Amino acid sequence: MKKTTLLIFLGLIAASGAGAFAFGEGILDDIIEEYQDEEETVISEEEPEVIVEDLIATIFVNTNFGINEYDMEEVDDGDNDEVEVVEETFYVFEFNAYSSTGIASSYMWEFGDGNEAEGIETTHQYQNPGKYIVTLTLDNEQMISEDQIEITVDFDGHVISDNMECTCAPTAKETTIDLKIEDNAQEITGETTVTHDGNTEDCTQRLPIQQCHLRVILEAYDGSSLVSQEVLFDETFNTNSVTVNFSYSPNDSENSYNFQLRLETDQIRDWHKPETNWFVEY
Repeated sequence: MKKTTLLIFLGLIAASGAGAFAFGEGILDDIIEEYQDEEETVISEEEPEVIVEDLIATIFVNTNFGINEYDMEEVDDGDNDEVEVVEETFYVFEFNAYSSTGIASSYMWEFGDGNEAEGIETTHQYQNPGKYIVTLTLDNEQMISEDQIEITVDFDGHVISDNMECTCAPTAKETTIDLKIEDNAQEITGETTVTHDGNTEDCTQRLPIQQCHLRVILEAYDGSSLVSQEVLFDETFNTNSVTVNFSYSPNDSENSYNFQLRLETDQIRDWHKPETNWFVEY
């Protein structure tokens, strides 16, 4: 009951006298008590419910597969002391967390190679090929969310070796190519090409007994210990260039082995700067 209405009502009672209205006992008290209850009642407005969006980490990357490139050329000024000129290119992976939901106060990245970064976006390059697990951790001091993806880095190698010579030559040289294999390589494929140096008798002009010769050996090492050798090519021929293809899939026991190609010739003549290209899949 409104306060003004109650006052008017009570005033009418007072003006008319108690007998003008036949009130039962306690009715007036009930009216006053009802008024007091209404006065004490506080109408409170409910605050709107705050909906907290779940924190869900989601990684986006430009690609899950990248290739590191390795180029090396042996340069010899004529003193039989080769200098390796190396150029390496490491693939750039681009990561971001823009597809994540919720509001995070921190974005932490772990790249699986011991390196970390912070921020909603970042880039990373792997120095060694292989497989890596990338972890994104979101934190807003109330909850934590993680997401993971696998990254694969393969390897593409190219080497130009110095002129190779027979071990019987006065300036005998070993010609080996380190294939730069890291742990858990799945497959190695490539080719090596040798070309006559042009300074000695042309291979095409030789008699069968004097034909040019090449031997290509794939060697496996456990640390510095030679574990196995596989002869890939061992032939004589009468062409001025020959290419030898090779492929190898290391088994489980060879996961941590290093591999190299060894090039040999039984002829006391040079092969001009053998060139080797290979690809390692992880």
